[in-house]
Amino acid sequence: MLLTLLLGYLLYDRTYEVVENEVTSANLQLLDQVRDTLDRRISEIDSIAFQIMNDPQITGFQRIDKPFEGANTYRVLETQQRLYSYNVSNNFIVDYFLFFKNSGLVLSPKTTYEMPRFYNQMLRYDGTDYDAWREELFDRYYNREFQPVRQVTYQGKPRTMMTYMQSMGYPNRVNGAIAILVDNRQLLSSLQGVDLSQGGWASIRDREGRVISSISHDATGPEGMAELPARRGILKPSEATDGMMISYTTSADTGWSYVVAQPPHVVLEKVLYIKKITFGLVGLFLFVGLLLAGWLAYRNSRPLLGIIKTLNERVSGQAQRPGDVYGFIHQAVSGLIDNNRQLESEMEKQAPLVWDTFFERLLKGEFVTLQQINTLLSHQRVDLRGTSYAIGIIRLRGGGREAGEERLRHLDLERVLVKEALRDLLGDEGYDHDIAEDRIALLLVNRGSIAESFQSRIASLIERLHERMEGVLSERISVALGSTYGSLMEVSSSYEEARQALFHTEMHSSRKVIWFEELPYESSGYYFPGEIEVRLMNYTKAGERDELARLLEGIREENFIRRHLPLSMQQLFLCEVAGCLVKIHDQLQAEQPEAVRTLFQQLTSTTDPHVLYKALAERFAELCHTLDQRKKSRNYELVDIMVESLNKRYKEPDLNLDKLADELGMSKVYLSQFFKEQTGANFSDYLVQLRMRRAKELLVGTSQPINRIAELAGYYSSNTFCRAFKRETGLSATAYRNLETGNQV
Repeated sequence: MLLTLLLGYLLYDRTYEVVENEVTSANLQLLDQVRDTLDRRISEIDSIAFQIMNDPQITGFQRIDKPFEGANTYRVLETQQRLYSYNVSNNFIVDYFLFFKNSGLVLSPKTTYEMPRFYNQMLRYDGTDYDAWREELFDRYYNREFQPVRQVTYQGKPRTMMTYMQSMGYPNRVNGAIAILVDNRQLLSSLQGVDLSQGGWASIRDREGRVISSISHDATGPEGMAELPARRGILKPSEATDGMMISYTTSADTGWSYVVAQPPHVVLEKVLYIKKITFGLVGLFLFVGLLLAGWLAYRNSRPLLGIIKTLNERVSGQAQRPGDVYGFIHQAVSGLIDNNRQLESEMEKQAPLVWDTFFERLLKGEFVTLQQINTLLSHQRVDLRGTSYAIGIIRLRGGGREAGEERLRHLDLERVLVKEALRDLLGDEGYDHDIAEDRIALLLVNRGSIAESFQSRIASLIERLHERMEGVLSERISVALGSTYGSLMEVSSSYEEARQALFHTEMHSSRKVIWFEELPYESSGYYFPGEIEVRLMNYTKAGERDELARLLEGIREENFIRRHLPLSMQQLFLCEVAGCLVKIHDQLQAEQPEAVRTLFQQLTSTTDPHVLYKALAERFAELCHTLDQRKKSRNYELVDIMVESLNKRYKEPDLNLDKLADELGMSKVYLSQFFKEQTGANFSDYLVQLRMRRAKELLVGTSQPINRIAELAGYYSSNTFCRAFKRETGLSATAYRNLETGNQV
C-alpha cells in the first residue's frame, strides 16, 4: 500500500514538473510572437515617418509662414498632393498628420486645417486644451517617440489611441511635427489570444517603464509593477507579483516590454488537470488496495484487473493487460508530451525555408550590399564571419544509369547519407544546401587560418567524406570546388567556378575532387557570364564603389591574366563590357557621354585591349561616383547654381527659364517646379525682384537717365522697364526717384 502511494507521488511530481515547463514555455513563445509582430509594425511606422520627414518638398514647406499669400497657396496644394505618394498599408495606423509651426497648418492626404480648427473639429486629446496641446507639440524635439495610449475625440467620436511623434527640423529648432495615430484596439488585438480571465492583465511598457497600453477584463492593471529582472522569463507567484504568474519578454529593437499577468490556475490549467487525474488515480489505487485487502481470499485480484483492463482499452485501444501499470500511465502522459514537442518541431521546420531562400540568393549573387547579407544572417542567428569562403558542389550518381522513380529513390537515399556525414564533418565551418536532385552545394567558411591552410583543410574534409562514403554508396561522388574569396559578396563567383569545374569533371575528367584553379585554361572564350553582368550593373546603379572596383579587377584578372585570349576574342569581350555600360545609361534614361562614344569607336581598332579595358573601368567608376553624389547633393548644388547664375546674370535681357534649362540640360517644367519648391518663389518673380532691387539702387544712388538704368537692370527698352517697375511698386520710375530723393533731403 505504501509503495503504491510513493510511486504515485513520484509519478505526479515528475509529470507536474514536465508539463509545467511545457506550458510556461508555450506561453512565452506566444508572447514572443506578439513581440515580433509589433516590432514589424513599429518598423513600418518608423519607415513611413522617415520618408515623410526627408521629403524635399515637405522640408521646403516648413519655412513658409504665410501659406495663403501669393504662390504659397499652390505650395499648400502641392505639398498635400505629395502626401498621396506615401501609401499607408499598415492596419495599425488610423491616420497621420503633419503640423507646421511657422504656417500653423495641419496637412494630411485628405484634409488641410488651421491648427485651432483642427484641434476643435478633427482631433482633441481629452483633458488637454489647445494651448497646452500646442506647447506639448512644438516645445520639445521628438525622435521616434511613442506616447502612451490616451482618450481622444477623433472626427467627433471617442477613441483610445497611441500617438507616434517625430519632430521636423532640429533639436534646437523645431519646425513642425509628424503625428501618426495608432488604434489601441489594433495594438491590443495581438494579445487577444492570451487568457486574461479571473483578474489577469497584459501591458506594453517602453524603455523608461511607462505603460504604453494595457488590457484587463476585470478592471485591474499593471500599476506598481516592479522592474523586470531580465529580458525574458517567468516570475513565479509571490507577494511582489500580487499572487500572479508573470510572463514577460523585451524587444531588442524597441526596448518595449510585453508583460502578461495571469492567475496560476489559469496558466497551469493543463498541469492542474494532470494533477487531478494523478490524484484521482492514486485515490483509485488506494481504494482498490483496501478492497483487495478485504476481499483477497474471495475475489483475489479481479477488481484490480478490471480497472487495468478498462484503462488499457480506453487509452491504448488494446484488450491485452499491460505488464507494468505505472509504466503504462507514465507512457500515456509521455505520449502527450511527445505530441506537444512534435508540434513545436513542425513549427521550427518552417525556419529552414527562409534559410534556403537566403542560400539561393547568395549563390546567385542577388545581394547588392554586404549589409543586406549581415541583416538576414542576424535574423537567422547564423554566424558566417570568416576570413575567406569557398563553394563546393557534390555530384551524386543515384544508381548510375537507372531511370525514373528508381533513380530518384537512389538519389534521395544518397543525399540523406551524404548530408548526415557532412554535418558530422563540417561542424560550424560549413553549410550544405540542395541545389538539384543530384547536387549538394557546400558553403565552406574559413574562421581564421591562411588561405593555403584553408584549402588544405577543405581537401582533408573531402577526403574523409570519400572514406566515409566508401562502401555506403553504390557509386562514388564527385566534388568540384571554386576558388576562395574574402567576402560573402563574392561567393557567387566561387559558385560559378565550382559549376564550371563540375562540368569539366563530367565531360573530361574522372577525378573525385577538382578545384577550379586546376582546370586547364582555354583561350577560345572570354569570361563574362550573365550573373557577373547583373552584379556589375547593380553595383554601379547603387553607388557601391568598393564592390564595383573589386568586381572589375576580378574580371580583368580572369580575362587578361588567367586566360590567353586572341586579340579578336579580347575585342568581343570589350564589346560585352561596353554594352553593359550602354545598358546602364539606357536604364537611367541618360545621354551617353562623348567619352563613351569615343570608346565604342576604338573597340574594333584597338591594339592594346588592356588600356581600353582600363578606360571602360574608369567610365564605370565615374558613373558610379556620379550616381552616388547625385543622390546626396544634387538638389543643394542645383539650387545654388541657379541662384548664383541669376545673381550674376540678371543684367542679361535674354536671360529666362528656357535659356537656363537648356544650359543645365534639364526640362523646363521640372526646373520651374524644382526652383519653386526650393526657394518658395517662381523663377520669373525671383528674376524680376533682382532687377527691381538693382533699379531702385540706381534710381536713388545715381543721376543716370531712365533708359540707361533700364539697360543696367536687364531690360531691352525703357518702356518695358517702366511698365514692369510700375507694376511692382505702383509708382513710375521718375516718381519713385523724386519721392526717395525728397525723403533723403
